[in-house]
Amino acid sequence: MIQKLAFEDAENQLREFKEHGKKIIGVFPHSLIPDELIYAANAIPIKLVFGGDDHPTTKGTEYMTQATCPFARGCIGYFDQNDPIYALVDAFIGGNFCNGDLIASEMITKFFNIPFLKVTFPTTIKPFAMKFLKQEYLILKQKLEKFTGTQITQDNLSSTIEKYNKLRLIFQNLNQQMKNTNLPLLGEDLQNLIHRFYLLGPDDTLQFIKNLEIKQNANSRNRIPILLSGSGIAYGDDLIHMIEEFDTRVVINDTWSGIHFYLEQIATPSIEDPMETLVQHYLLGNESSRMVPNVRRIPRVMKLMKEFNIKGVINHILKFCDPYIADRNRFKEHLLEADIPMLELERDYSTSLEQLKTRLGAFFEMIS
Repeated sequence: MIQKLAFEDAENQLREFKEHGKKIIGVFPHSLIPDELIYAANAIPIKLVFGGDDHPTTKGTEYMTQATCPFARGCIGYFDQNDPIYALVDAFIGGNFCNGDLIASEMITKFFNIPFLKVTFPTTIKPFAMKFLKQEYLILKQKLEKFTGTQITQDNLSSTIEKYNKLRLIFQNLNQQMKNTNLPLLGEDLQNLIHRFYLLGPDDTLQFIKNLEIKQNANSRNRIPILLSGSGIAYGDDLIHMIEEFDTRVVINDTWSGIHFYLEQIATPSIEDPMETLVQHYLLGNESSRMVPNVRRIPRVMKLMKEFNIKGVINHILKFCDPYIADRNRFKEHLLEADIPMLELERDYSTSLEQLKTRLGAFFEMIS
């Protein structure tokens, strides 16, 4: 129902942004970079979300070891192939969110001559970590102002936070509507909408949603509600489509490509210090398994399963995705103790689609 953003449309829109003097800032699609800060600098933050294709992943192996996640290797591969959209990136932001982010950032800077605005992330939420990240955000703010030639004022940043919160609220409401089995909205629809936002920013997405009509249909199939957790789903990866071919509905996408953006809104910005508000949101509310101790994932999943009447969990792990590989046993054991059906899918982009379909089919038959 919500169509996937066409590659050509995304490219044309980004070129139009550049023609109007806006910088295109690439961002590794993880959840500690405040896009609001980039947007407030009159730039367009685009997530480097392309993936699912084994060819650029293989090209990335020429720069990184195979023991790095296929998504990170694919990011390098798309730059190596001079992908038309990635070629529009004026600078990119990355850091030490995970091993793949860290190494890919270094390789892209070294081999493709793209300015790198580095941010170092803490792994705890202790007070010293909060102070550290705030300083990193202030440094990033200065770098963005210098690079774009635009001063990030408190008023501009506060209004940008409000705009992003408006979008978060819309996504929350759409996700809540998926409880209604007469609504034809699927997980693939919501993923297509998020990918659009990640590539074109808030203004385009808000306008697109304004023209969106979602109507109830009494003949909609009563699908099995599923929660997808773990590694995110890239633009070009058809995993959610494949899952929903089995009369299921990915009601909750508990990844960086899903609810990690919109699960919680940013608190009303402090008039005196909106930067502190960003730090509070992005560090204290971080949903990734990279944090130490990792105390948010299991309670979050259990709460969402109850709220949305979830019947089964798919734990999606891209090979060498360190945070979720490290968490796999604990996550699995907890769900087993709670008698929650779970399928673990560890894969890379070369994994046979027929193999995946066979495993998915067996799992859904078991829980139906």
